[in-house]
Amino acid sequence: MACLTYHLLTEHFSLSSGEGHSEAMYHELSDQELLALLSHGDANAFEAIYKRHVADLFRFARKNISSKEDCEEIIQEVFVSLWQRHKSLHILSLKYYLLNAVRYKIVQYIRHKQVKAKYAEHYKFFETLYETAEEQQHSPEDIQRALIQTISDLPERCQVAIKLRIFENLTNGEIAERMNITKRAVEVYISQAFRHFRASYSKIYNVN
Repeated sequence: MACLTYHLLTEHFSLSSGEGHSEAMYHELSDQELLALLSHGDANAFEAIYKRHVADLFRFARKNISSKEDCEEIIQEVFVSLWQRHKSLHILSLKYYLLNAVRYKIVQYIRHKQVKAKYAEHYKFFETLYETAEEQQHSPEDIQRALIQTISDLPERCQVAIKLRIFENLTNGEIAERMNITKRAVEVYISQAFRHFRASYSKIYNVN
């Protein structure tokens, strides 16, 4: 995607360059350090975040959407939103936040394109989650924070399995290979996690 999103932002928004850091130094900073700089409108921090995460986000989207152009548009919208909200964001994990934002866009895309049936099993829970979030006026980062907390209540191996599903978008077979367990064991872990999520709606939405 080159730097399509970054160049778009420089054309449409007022981005300030950071002071006291060379461009090379930005790429050595942690995500949290970049977020701190971004909160002050630092364009170099935004560009470093973009370059660090855009390829993984694009691959994540392409695993669910066949259209390259539609995937590029989704990624662009996510980064535009990140810039527009940079002063008010409170993000625990930038990687998880961006993946969650892309997943949210994918849910909207699937609903809009009316191809939900093909992906229904994988996104059934997330569609319900985000629809409820919109009704209760909770932001994606609120849901991300609460969801991570809810995952922490699960047994350790179950946590590993559901994180690989949610945050890396792996299939049950890929999770089984990563964890060196059977596919059936993965299915049990995923089912357990989703039952826990459904039983934890009040906890997930108690984000005030």
